Amino acid sequence: MSRPEPPSEVRGLLILAAPLVVAQLAQMAMGVVGTMVAGQLGVRQLAAQGLGATAFSMILIMAFGLMAGLDPHVARAVGEGNPQRAGRLFYQGLWTATLGALPLIALIVLSGRALRWMGQDPRLMDDVDIYLDWSAIGILPAMWFAASRSFLSAIGQPTVVMRAALVSNVIHAIICLWLGLGGFGVPRMGMKGIALASVIGRVLMVLLLWAGIRFSRSLAEFRSPFAWPEWPLLHTVLRSGLPLALQYGLEASGFALVTFWMGLLGPELLAAHEVALNLSALAFQVPFALSTAAAMRVGHAIGRRDEPGLARAGWTALRVGVGYSVISGALMMLFREPMARLYLPHADPGVLSVTCHFLAIAAAFQLADGAQAIGFGVLRGLDDTRVPVLFNLLGFSLLGLPLAYWQVFVLHNDAAWLWWGLSVALGVVALSLALRFAWLVRVRRRSVT
Repeated sequence: MSRPEPPSEVRGLLILAAPLVVAQLAQMAMGVVGTMVAGQLGVRQLAAQGLGATAFSMILIMAFGLMAGLDPHVARAVGEGNPQRAGRLFYQGLWTATLGALPLIALIVLSGRALRWMGQDPRLMDDVDIYLDWSAIGILPAMWFAASRSFLSAIGQPTVVMRAALVSNVIHAIICLWLGLGGFGVPRMGMKGIALASVIGRVLMVLLLWAGIRFSRSLAEFRSPFAWPEWPLLHTVLRSGLPLALQYGLEASGFALVTFWMGLLGPELLAAHEVALNLSALAFQVPFALSTAAAMRVGHAIGRRDEPGLARAGWTALRVGVGYSVISGALMMLFREPMARLYLPHADPGVLSVTCHFLAIAAAFQLADGAQAIGFGVLRGLDDTRVPVLFNLLGFSLLGLPLAYWQVFVLHNDAAWLWWGLSVALGVVALSLALRFAWLVRVRRRSVT
């Protein structure tokens, strides 16, 4: 029987993670609000918003992966007691975001054509195109936000991120309802209103973070003069961030591909899938925040040259993440019907039944989803960003997705197999990441003894 982790390590993880959890949930709530507003417009609009949001999110997640390249380096600078380097890295993160946003915006705009080429329902694509064209504007502020979040988390100021996310989320919800459904002199804007509200929310979030960085007295030692791109530091961020962008992109593309396949099976199944995916993504924000906190804890330990602390930080985060995932999966299973009705108040019983079925499977894969998120976080803290890409290729491209396609489109089995394919992929990735972390810890331990 394993020895319980010292309370100080659990406390340290949760103190850092708790504000990030709130910030992630608040940020995710923007998508939830958009999905619920689309559901009020009708099943067709919900399906269209699901397609558009999936395509946008796949590219946005790649952008977040690129910016996550900041995490280990800022955390190590803090652990080494070098606030000036941390501040310089922050500026290079902003430049990375600015330079990387343009190709990503082009990808978002072109993704509508890719969906048409895949054979998605033409009745949905006009709304999808509107959603994507307007959402593309928000990619740059989203990347600036990700860089600012990494910096503030690494220097131990996650509450600044939490406050900015909460304030902007409340304002976004009001604007989304107002523009999406109309009222107070504004006509119903539908998809355009939902997308425009998300852009406004993202701009507000990053402005609030920058105000906190600029005016907080506690951050004075980390502030540095404006800096133009510095290739050595940019290279440091890109060396870690580009594999992470690929890694995040492979996972996101797996979920996106399943969504696109679901769209080929009809708007009703796509709408049910969108509800299950949205609730799963909402539950995932806690492990995602924990993974960021774990990366920072591991990076701080490396900066201090504390090898036992490094191992303790990683295993503690994995155990906390798995415990949360068990609880969230049980709640999703127990309350799947009222959750489905909340999203689809006007849907017929058949759509609700399929939605509940998908939610039951989503509840089962919460464990693997949470474990793989934490696993990526602890390896990111070690700046191990290349080998994990292979785990995503194995889990998604070679196992989970082929299984899902074969079952549904070759054997013509139930569409739920698309969800079971995702579960297999996540399970393989989660196990591989845990084994990789255990091996790296042993290698580092031997090298210092």
